[in-house]
Amino acid sequence: MRFEAVLRELTTIAAQFHESLLRLNDSFELQLGDKELHFVIMAILGMLLFFMVHLVFKRLAKWSITAISFIYVFTVMTVLGFAIEIGQKISGTGEMDFADVVAGLNGVLLFFAVYTVYRLIAMLVGWIYHRIRG
Repeated sequence: MRFEAVLRELTTIAAQFHESLLRLNDSFELQLGDKELHFVIMAILGMLLFFMVHLVFKRLAKWSITAISFIYVFTVMTVLGFAIEIGQKISGTGEMDFADVVAGLNGVLLFFAVYTVYRLIAMLVGWIYHRIRG
């Protein structure tokens, strides 16, 4: 479950970052509440992420729009997986389980891998056909 370990590590890093921001807020006596801190930090992170993603997607668009589609879908499925688990916890309709999110994302990766192999085979057959037919 290497993917699960990565997600857990990212969660730990986020928690440590959160604690550091709270300490900075206190040490500079900014008196920013939780909502104000979320507003500022999310705005800054959002803009930094936008510029990085924009640069990457611009370059990927020259190579393959499929890569952009995959990144978008994987991101949405990650958020959806967490939303489903949180919804189960809140509604009491199931057990909130991190392994369920990992299992769902593994399904997305497997099905995309199958699709990619299919596309590669189709491209290879097309290439061979055009080489033979001239």
